[in-house]
Amino acid sequence: MNEEQLNVVLGTISEPVKNVYKLTSRKQAEEIQRIVRIFHINEEQKNKHKMLAIKNLATMKVVFSNN
Repeated sequence: MNEEQLNVVLGTISEPVKNVYKLTSRKQAEEIQRIVRIFHINEEQKNKHKMLAIKNLATMKVVFSNN
């Protein structure tokens, strides 16, 4: 999701001079916090998958080198 899509979904308006978002309700702020948490979880999962792939590749190389 890019910034424009978030603006449309949340109905937020960016303030170009101050480079901040004006949130008119607590619900909008909570929704932005929820989306940020989702992005953080997604990034952590990517890191875990990368480490698992590296571990599997190393294991496969050891198995093939012994045969």
